[in-house]
Amino acid sequence: MSIAAAYDIACDVGGSFVDVVAHAPGRAPLLLKRAHPPGMALPSLIAALLGEMGIAAAEVARLRLSTTLATNALASGTASPVALVTTQGFCDVPELGRQSRRNPDALYPPPPTPPWLAPRGWRIEVAGRIGPKGEEAVPLGTVALDRLSRLPQGAAVAICLLFSPLNPLHELAVAEAIAIARPDLRLSLSHRVDPGLREFERMLATLADAALKPLLAEALAGFDTAPWVLRAEGAVAPLAEALAQPLGLAMSGPAAGVLAVAAWAEGDAIGLDMGGTTTEISLVRSGRPLPAREIGIGDLRLRCPSLDIESLPLGGGTTLRLEGGRIRLGPAARPACCGGDTATLTDAALAAGWLPETLSGLALDVAAARAALHAVFGTADGLPALALAEASIAEQARRIALRRGIDPVRAVLVAGGGAGPLHAAAIAARMGTRRVLVPPAPGLLSATGLAMAPAGAGLEQPCDLPLDAIAELLAPAATQAAALTQKLATWGIAAEARHVLEMAYAGQSETLPIPWRPGEAIETLAARFDAEHAARRGHAPGGARRILALRSLARAVLGPSPGRLPVTVAAARPGALPRHALNAPAAGPLLLDGIDATIRVPPGWMATPRADGALLLEAVG
Repeated sequence: MSIAAAYDIACDVGGSFVDVVAHAPGRAPLLLKRAHPPGMALPSLIAALLGEMGIAAAEVARLRLSTTLATNALASGTASPVALVTTQGFCDVPELGRQSRRNPDALYPPPPTPPWLAPRGWRIEVAGRIGPKGEEAVPLGTVALDRLSRLPQGAAVAICLLFSPLNPLHELAVAEAIAIARPDLRLSLSHRVDPGLREFERMLATLADAALKPLLAEALAGFDTAPWVLRAEGAVAPLAEALAQPLGLAMSGPAAGVLAVAAWAEGDAIGLDMGGTTTEISLVRSGRPLPAREIGIGDLRLRCPSLDIESLPLGGGTTLRLEGGRIRLGPAARPACCGGDTATLTDAALAAGWLPETLSGLALDVAAARAALHAVFGTADGLPALALAEASIAEQARRIALRRGIDPVRAVLVAGGGAGPLHAAAIAARMGTRRVLVPPAPGLLSATGLAMAPAGAGLEQPCDLPLDAIAELLAPAATQAAALTQKLATWGIAAEARHVLEMAYAGQSETLPIPWRPGEAIETLAARFDAEHAARRGHAPGGARRILALRSLARAVLGPSPGRLPVTVAAARPGALPRHALNAPAAGPLLLDGIDATIRVPPGWMATPRADGALLLEAVG
């Protein structure tokens, strides 16, 4: 490959903006943040952005892609409805859920499965039963293929039969029958999407996976050179591999942000990645991102290997309204200052003078923002709505951190996203956090993390074993490791596998991920689990320990990281200071502008520029 064709491109596609970090050996990194034009195909959009950066197609050695398309589709309910094929007698599982409430004080808790995801008329039951040990208890009956004739062209179907992870025979047979009758349908098989036990969690994950297939297949089509796409577990994979199980892309963009947060973390950290549609809260312990078995998108809880991220339906595009004299937030819409017709948090920030009139190449209409706020509140003052949003994010972020055993008082808040630095100090103050770290290019946080992401894949096998029987997992671990290294070899990458056990005390249903090296002493593993349980849940009761799943992961460096990114240079405006012009500690109140984000330093906070380009905000007193 010639020297000219050396750019490694990291492109993060959000709901409101598209961010690009391009780097090549011996060259300074190039940064770009632009508004996401609605309706423009991704390949054309990325080509246009690279052209603006002066990068020809022949100079691109590798294209990495992360996106919030899947996250936003599930959060807003705009993903495709799904037909469900399930075991006879189990078609009501989506409504039944676990009969539990995350908020016991909620009078009207959200349904366990969104009604749009699996319409009642699109559910098909199949006779036959796989037993709890993987045996065929009842032979598979005939699939009612005539019901499939009602489905539109290219519709998605989720196949979720009882105990299929232990024996996928029936699911494979159903899939074969459907593929013959309706080859246009997009199928998601539960034993491939989520090879874990507990039928509701597996069914919900499979429904979400199926719902994303039509959307992402269309959105990610048309690339001349297939990109590497980041999955929720924090590793990139070839496009075809990622599209085969699109649920892993439900936290693609946010996972990229977590990698950047971890790179900047000093000990324990809480990541705040606030964009136009959602705010992602992530957690880092001792400089390493916490893994998770579940992703949270609003009220949805989807079982999927991922980095520990919670997505809150609050962002710059969150709408503002009054109900009974009270301010209400959401859903998301185009801000009035950007051509929309509804008041949003961005309009409130612009009217308050917090934002410049041009942001990332996008002109913001102050008069339209004030008019939209006046239509809602009778005044152009949106500060109460901004305070409410900050309080809501702070409350949820604090709860999330404490549930994972991270003390917000001792942690640092790493702020990113187009809106994160604007609200970070106020959110931190409400959490009791006294330090906020803002990277050099916070508005491109996800693109920065994507640029340093490894390549990787994973496999999982369910089990239910006492810790003393761990020797039974030696052979499966070796098999999974061999399969993963072979898979990455087909991608042209050499990698080694590592293993994680999902463990719990006897009687517990929630597991914790515990690293495992085959052959190590059982006592060492038991102590590691007890310590993790104490850190996450505040105690370690002891007793019988069980292994409920074996996960194997393979990771490999895909290329050199971009190194230190430059601080973006912004024009001066009244009441604000360009961030690059701050070369000494300064006390708030203060606004610091970059072309990618504005940093707000409230009264009682001190801003100190660091030699590495980051900005440290510290509470005073």
